Amino acid sequence: MPSWTHTQGAKVLLNAQRLPLAPPGNFLSVTRNWGPDDKLILQLPISLRTEAIKDERPEYASIQAILYGPYLLAGHTSGDWDIKTGSGKTLSEWITPIPAAYSTNLVSLSQESRDSTFVLTNSNQSITMEELPAYGTDSAIHATFRLILNDSSSEVLPAMTDAIGKSVMLEPFSFPGMVIVQLGTDKNLAVADSLSDDGSSVFQLVPGLDGRPETVSLESETNKDCFVYSGVNYKSGTSMKLSCKPDSSDEDFNRAASFVLSKGIREYHPISFVASGVKRNFLLAPLHSFQDESYTVYFNVQA
Repeated sequence: MPSWTHTQGAKVLLNAQRLPLAPPGNFLSVTRNWGPDDKLILQLPISLRTEAIKDERPEYASIQAILYGPYLLAGHTSGDWDIKTGSGKTLSEWITPIPAAYSTNLVSLSQESRDSTFVLTNSNQSITMEELPAYGTDSAIHATFRLILNDSSSEVLPAMTDAIGKSVMLEPFSFPGMVIVQLGTDKNLAVADSLSDDGSSVFQLVPGLDGRPETVSLESETNKDCFVYSGVNYKSGTSMKLSCKPDSSDEDFNRAASFVLSKGIREYHPISFVASGVKRNFLLAPLHSFQDESYTVYFNVQA
């Protein structure tokens, strides 16, 4: 029996008959003359747990790894590793699973400029346009967002186009709990904690101002006729801002405020969790699912 499981809820069946369990970390022995129709079924509970780093120095007493059954979970991060458990007595109070249906809400927003494709990107908590990245890179993660309906009656979109005409927020893929926010007209967009949001994170997803069927535009909910805007003939690293529509016939503005809405460049692993952090939350997934991406497998776990 694997050491990562436990006997409560475990079940071993041989031809529908229950067998005695062995303690985790010990062999389960079944001796018989086996036939071609014999069927042995093991049902093993799987749960979250932490393991302390193997270092007895007191300054490392709070450093722990997070595991889910046999899977070592890694967090998408390039430096921060501080986790806050608060008053939680169990792991499930500060580590929560990501519903599988959330994957349908992952999107990327792109534009063409200077004969290149650029995507909306979270660049160190500011929003820029960057060249279309390769899959499995940090850049691909930063160019993926979860589309959140502001209407709390529904969290899942059957199709991306179902969000058109609705109030939405955009959550950066690797920063669960944070959203893109508006800092005012003609000011750059930023990323902030959704708990401190004053409504500046809400946009109306409308058909693209450029009139193309495959595009959408993001209109501010609090500043009507003001849209997420990139500019014309821009380069990689261009900051995104909220800009108000000067004239309905301004083709350059309409093009700069229109984006192709497509499936997210990155997707959630089927085994994904959110862990509460001190400064930000962490997206966790099995280490083996990471490619050329920044991560940590150890966290500084604080109460």
